[in-house]
Amino acid sequence: MDIKVYIVLLNYNNSQDSIECLESILKLQYFNYQVIVIDNSETLQYIEELQSWAEGNVMLQETSFKDILYPLEKKPLKFLSISEKDFLLESRNEKIIFVKAEENKGFAAGNNVALKYILNQNDFDSCIWILNNDTIIEKNSLSDIIEEIQKQNDSKTNIIYGTPLIEYENPEIVQSIGGWYNTKTGLTKHVGEGILIKEAILKFEKIVEKTDYPVGASMIIKYRDLESIGLLSEDYFLFFEEIDWISRAKKINGGVKMLPVFGIYHKQGNSTKSKIKKKKSEFIDLISMKSRITFAKKYNRKNLGFIYLSILTLTIGNRIRQGNFKVIPKILKVIFDTKK
Repeated sequence: MDIKVYIVLLNYNNSQDSIECLESILKLQYFNYQVIVIDNSETLQYIEELQSWAEGNVMLQETSFKDILYPLEKKPLKFLSISEKDFLLESRNEKIIFVKAEENKGFAAGNNVALKYILNQNDFDSCIWILNNDTIIEKNSLSDIIEEIQKQNDSKTNIIYGTPLIEYENPEIVQSIGGWYNTKTGLTKHVGEGILIKEAILKFEKIVEKTDYPVGASMIIKYRDLESIGLLSEDYFLFFEEIDWISRAKKINGGVKMLPVFGIYHKQGNSTKSKIKKKKSEFIDLISMKSRITFAKKYNRKNLGFIYLSILTLTIGNRIRQGNFKVIPKILKVIFDTKK
């Protein structure tokens, strides 16, 4: 029998991306799953829109992925909408569960609401798929993920799996196969970004040698490994949660494993709204810098001085060249606040 997979989505001030993602999930050829959508939005508007969609009252807007998403029979779905407090009290059987978070405490904390619930189910053979709501997935993607995981050496434990991400707007191109961490600067970058899918498939094993962590838009973990490694660290509001998770796994002889499953399309930046005229918003810029320092203080202290120097020279220098002088005092505040 197929193992159960909990699919976890985080929704923030947006229902349309989540609806598109959910519609692709409903077309999966793997049927033993439950979807948990944690809504971190500031108002009730977006969870109400999700409920209305599940009731069959809201149609998906026009999309270029008709081959993946259509035709989808429109009918009321078996779903539950519930508060975070009540959600954690008992087991739920509905195929789709919408959970209104008590407050928005970031990516890790939002996903942890679902992970805490899953750990309480004692479903020891299950898997958890943390999936960005601004993705869509091909119908065979989950079957392929489970097949690849089952091929792995059963003696290996404390593994966090990831999948490549494909550009939503250019589905011939890889967005990332994973992430790489520069220990000297504390910066990260996508591995395999911009190459053709055909090339990525041919060179997959070589490419993943450079991968330090899976990109958080698509991460899979076995229930038993989640028990061992623990929840996502809430030391971060956004960014670096994935590499922190991997770093903790490595401390108990675990690590990362990238799976050659090319069926996840990602609208990069939509879930954080980080693309504004191709520039990061100030909030995202500062929060990523804070997370960069927080991670280094935990796992890369020997290079912390280099990282501060990189921010004081390269980062501030770039903002000066951009004419963005008003952000410089805020960058300095992040540095001095994190030094405390």
